[in-house]
Amino acid sequence: MREDMFKVIVERPRRGRSWATKSKLRYDKCEDRKRVSGHRLVTEHSGNVKHLNENLAPLKRYLHKQLGRRWDDVFSDICQRLDTGSTVKMHVREHLDDFILRKVRCGKDGVLMASDSGRGEQKIVDCWVELYVDPHDNVIKLTRNLCRKSGVLFARNRWKSTARKREDPNQPIVRAAALVWHVQLSSIWYAFKLSQTPKDSRGCEISKVDLFIELESNQWQNHERWRKPWKVIRKAQLSRKDLKKHGLTNLSPSAKEVQYV
Repeated sequence: MREDMFKVIVERPRRGRSWATKSKLRYDKCEDRKRVSGHRLVTEHSGNVKHLNENLAPLKRYLHKQLGRRWDDVFSDICQRLDTGSTVKMHVREHLDDFILRKVRCGKDGVLMASDSGRGEQKIVDCWVELYVDPHDNVIKLTRNLCRKSGVLFARNRWKSTARKREDPNQPIVRAAALVWHVQLSSIWYAFKLSQTPKDSRGCEISKVDLFIELESNQWQNHERWRKPWKVIRKAQLSRKDLKKHGLTNLSPSAKEVQYV
């Protein structure tokens, strides 16, 4: 690690310096007040304060260059440059958890779990952080490679895919009846019959887009785990007669047998 890493990271000017309220008594709008602290003066003026604006890209690039190294060796190098004798250097060290998962353990069935103070413990394949420390050999590895081995997309890519589906106005889902929906999965149209109107945790009916995402991802099969009050009581592929009746067309020439759940 370069010796001036902490300077490179914090050298960017703070946001709000051009419009933030001056923390001087002569800028106080209250004429009768003779004493006021700078913090109170700034907070009274609609919260127009300066914000930190660190340039953390050098720290991220450094960590990505350490792929394949033991975390103990890497952290030793970091401590040599960013010691605990400086508040600024300690602040930079606090940003390590933004780019690498250090608290990793092996859970049930060999699943790697990461602990985060903000979001609690979760699977590494569900984390957005791109690096993690393997608890078996203490080596820095890529989260994307672990997701690839597990057969799932990287969490950030999953979110982007879901966001694109939400923005698509032509979703392959049609409401056929009060509790029956026609959904096109892998170019084949299916009929889903629900036990009741799908609602979220607040009791509000979920949108058509959200329902399509859950049916496509098979989350409805684990309704008890997700604490959903509704469930799918029947799933069946639409016949040619039903397709013609509702004006739908399968895009794939292959056909499957009717499935019941």
